[in-house]
Amino acid sequence: MALNSAIYSSIATARISSIVENKPSSPTFGRVLSRHLELCEKKRKLAANTLKNKASTGRAWEKALGPGTHLSEITVRKLVEVLDSYEDRPRMALAMRSAAVDIWKDAVEEGWADDNLAAKTRAPTVTVKRSRLTLEDFLLIHAKALTLDAWIPRAMELALLSSQRREDIAAIEFRRGKDTTAWVDDRLYVIQGKTGNKVSIPLDTSIAGFNLSTTIKACRDNVVSRWLVHHIRPRTLSKPGDQVWIDTITKGFARARDLAGVKGENGKMPPTFHEIRSLSIRLYTESRGADFAQAIAGHKDAATTAIYRDVRGDEWVKVG
Repeated sequence: MALNSAIYSSIATARISSIVENKPSSPTFGRVLSRHLELCEKKRKLAANTLKNKASTGRAWEKALGPGTHLSEITVRKLVEVLDSYEDRPRMALAMRSAAVDIWKDAVEEGWADDNLAAKTRAPTVTVKRSRLTLEDFLLIHAKALTLDAWIPRAMELALLSSQRREDIAAIEFRRGKDTTAWVDDRLYVIQGKTGNKVSIPLDTSIAGFNLSTTIKACRDNVVSRWLVHHIRPRTLSKPGDQVWIDTITKGFARARDLAGVKGENGKMPPTFHEIRSLSIRLYTESRGADFAQAIAGHKDAATTAIYRDVRGDEWVKVG
C-alpha cells in the first residue's frame, strides 16, 4: 500500500508538470487572428477592401510571430522588433501597429489576454510628403479643369461638396439600382466603399460658392448615362456614358493641376484629388462646425476627422 501510494504520487506529479509545460492556457496567435477576422466580417460588417487589408496585415504578423506561438509567449519587446523591421517603410509600420492594437483589443475582450501589449508600443512617425490643397489652389485648378473634359470639374465639385472619397464620387448614380452604392434622390445617398458607413446629404448643401443641386444638374448633359461622372467622348477602352475609372479621375485632376501651375509646398509632392476631401472637411469645420464635418465625412471617430483637418503647415493660421 505504501509503495502504491508513492508510485501514484509520482505519476500525478509528472502529469501535472506535463500539463503545465506543454499546454499553455492562452490560445495560439493564429487562433486569435482567425477570431479577430471573424468578428470584423460577421459582427462589425466591415467593407470588403477593409477586410482584405486587415487580413493582409494580420498574415504579416502571423508570419513574423509564428501561427503556433501562444499569445502568452509574445512580449512587447517582440512586437517592437517586428515593427522595427519596417523602419524603411514607416507607413507599413504604422498599419502593422494599428492592426496589432485591434487584434489584441479583441483578445482582451475574449478573455485571452489581460492587457493590450500592442498599444504599449510607440506609434511610428510618418512624414506625409504630399501637400494639402488650399481653397485658392482648388479654384485655380477648377478653372483649368473647365477647359478640359467636362467630368473633371464635376468630379471636383462633387468631392468638395460631399466630402467623399474618390471611389465614392465615381460610384454616384442618378437613380438607385440593385447594386447601387451612391445615388441621387431627395438627397445624395452614399454607402461608403471603404467603411460601409452611410451618409445622407441635403441637395441644397453649399460651400465655397458651389451648390450640390447645381452640380448634379450640370452632370446631366446630352450623353445618356447612369453615372454622374461619365465620359463625354469615346476613349480607348470607354465609350460616351461609361463610368469614369478612379485612376482616370486622379489623372484628370493632375492634368488640371499641372496646367494651373500648382506645385507642392516646401519640397512636398503636389496635392492629389484625395486632398479635396481634406479641404472640404476643413471648410465645413470652419463654416458649420466640427460635428457637421465629421457627419458628412462619414467618420465614426472625431479623431479621424481631426487628421483631415491638419493642414500640415501648408496654410497660414489667421490670427484676429
